[in-house]
Amino acid sequence: MRVCPNCKSSENRLRIKEKEFLVVECNSCGLVYLLNPPDESVIYEDYYQIEFKGTDYREDSNYPHLREIFEINKQRTELIKEITKGKSELSLLDIGCGSGLFLKSCKDAGINGEGIDVSNTALGFARNEFGLSVYNKRVEELVTDYRKYDIITLWHVLEHFLEPIDELQKIKELLAPNGILLIEVPNLKSIKFRLSGNKWKGGNHPLYHRSFFTSKTLKNTLAESGFSGAERLKFTYQLSNKGYLYNMSKKVFNTLAADAFLNFTARNGNE
Repeated sequence: MRVCPNCKSSENRLRIKEKEFLVVECNSCGLVYLLNPPDESVIYEDYYQIEFKGTDYREDSNYPHLREIFEINKQRTELIKEITKGKSELSLLDIGCGSGLFLKSCKDAGINGEGIDVSNTALGFARNEFGLSVYNKRVEELVTDYRKYDIITLWHVLEHFLEPIDELQKIKELLAPNGILLIEVPNLKSIKFRLSGNKWKGGNHPLYHRSFFTSKTLKNTLAESGFSGAERLKFTYQLSNKGYLYNMSKKVFNTLAADAFLNFTARNGNE
């Protein structure tokens, strides 16, 4: 059985049992993690089911979920421009880039981005449909190539790592001086998760996720990884296909660190 990936303690208590998956809370540091992760070698090629074309990814797409993702990614690029104060010639790495939808939005916004992922299916789509620079590489391979980036993004990726601190320490080596890390993860303390009876739906499931973060444990994880200035962003997506009350409630939940997602920024600590 797995020990806590953050503090290596083997003392824990059961939080949730989802079929065969045992989700436990570390008695020492409070991180919630999957005790019995499945073999990763066979699950990620089936993770991406791509049933659309690159031209379908647009603001007025016929696919409702693509319209929403397009809007989310546009707000992400606006956030990057805001926190970098409009700096030109940004170099960006998207870890876990998938089919390249976020990188396509970066490209349209004039941000020079490339990505890595483990799914050849998704990478092939990103190359063929969008002409993106994406690679089937691990973080450590980029470290040995002495690559440096101004911005590194992990949109719903950190929770997939077996050893989040080890991976974050490698990622830190890829950041240029004053480089910024942007992370988004599902929020274990979200109102949505609590109202669902602590049950996962869709992709937010322990079949794929290895750690389940709260604002406190994510901040601790970043600090233990050597990042400085870890800060939760009071940033939540405003969606035009949702009503006013929905968007306002998201803002309120975010203020209370109870929105569905947590967004954090941190620096490499070497400035």
